[in-house]
Amino acid sequence: MAKKGISIKTKILITLFLLPFVSISVVGVIAILQNRDNLTKQAEVNMTRLVSEMTNRYNDSLVRIQKEMEAATDYASIVYNDQRLKTEPDRRMLMPWTGEGYGSETLNAELLDDSLFMEKVGVFLQVIVSQNPFLTLGYFASESGITVFDNEDVVDVILQLEGFDPRERPWYEMATERGGSVWTVPYVDANTKKLVVTTAEPVFDASGDLIGVAGFDVLLETLQDDILSTDIGYTNYAFMINKDADVLVSPAELINTGKKWNEEYSPDNLLDTDNQDFKDIIFQMTMGNSGFSLFSPGTGETNYLVYAPIDLLDSSVGVVVPQEEIVRRPIEESGKLLIISLAVIIIVVLGIGIVLGNQITRPIENLTRMVDKASRGLVEVQQIKIERQDEIGSLAESFNRMIKNMSIVLQELEQKKEEL
Repeated sequence: MAKKGISIKTKILITLFLLPFVSISVVGVIAILQNRDNLTKQAEVNMTRLVSEMTNRYNDSLVRIQKEMEAATDYASIVYNDQRLKTEPDRRMLMPWTGEGYGSETLNAELLDDSLFMEKVGVFLQVIVSQNPFLTLGYFASESGITVFDNEDVVDVILQLEGFDPRERPWYEMATERGGSVWTVPYVDANTKKLVVTTAEPVFDASGDLIGVAGFDVLLETLQDDILSTDIGYTNYAFMINKDADVLVSPAELINTGKKWNEEYSPDNLLDTDNQDFKDIIFQMTMGNSGFSLFSPGTGETNYLVYAPIDLLDSSVGVVVPQEEIVRRPIEESGKLLIISLAVIIIVVLGIGIVLGNQITRPIENLTRMVDKASRGLVEVQQIKIERQDEIGSLAESFNRMIKNMSIVLQELEQKKEEL
């Protein structure tokens, strides 16, 4: 007995499955390889756009802070020139350092006019700071040395320090020197003891004489948390530098510099490197340019560095992404699309194959049963109903004719037998 082989239906299904599977797989792989460069370039464009959008968002936030600073200084000028707005001073006020403490009975009496008008400025600063998530503190310091804060708790902190004079702070000196709105370089905050940048602006009276300087603090820690939590869709690390290439924000936690509030902060500088490719990119960042470049950190891999400026801070944000990540991601996504396409096609092909296979094999199976009966001498076999005009229909018609002829021959043989 011959070994039973693969059925026609199975062969049809295998054929219908293999043809599109092999074809689409080959075409898909070729297309992915040919389009890899285009996909990579598109990924580079998208990543550059995301970093640019992030820095634009920071610029917009800083512009808002600057406008709020202008509003605060305008209000301070109005209050100073309007005696009707003066009230009693409150706990937000810090009197000048006398060498032994902050304020004295005599000094407080001498500066009563200044301290009275500054209370209203403190209330106004409190409103602004409470509505801006980037701001840590708002304050106004007069030429007489009085400081008013938006938060009275800060006064308790400063009272524990010796020799705090707002007129000697970086933000005050920078604003009075330039005579307009400024952003400082990072320095150690006397209140939080952390690194901050400050936007400050001088306030003048109606005669053009300096009244004092208003300031808003932004913790670098706040910027760091926001920058490092930004998702650009790839494994990355981000950093921020100023125009001198000093590191302001990095993936590591902001290091405790060990500096006191009245000492200068000296951060690491990214130009201090032997990697010329990396140094060239950092130089472009210090120039306020934007773009992306490739560099090798010397570990056998190649990285992208995407960068864009934050104009108001004279700084720049950089995002480093491994090149392998950029190249692999579009290929993986295309591969997923190819797999999904193949899965859909296979399901459709199998459905078509089952229907088509049944249409072909069912009449053949019926014909096989009839032939089997005829082969055993069962001539009274019911003829097959012809329902199709293809090759299987012709085969069924031939079978019916054979059965009919066999029946006639057998009848003739029966008659001759009877005659004998």
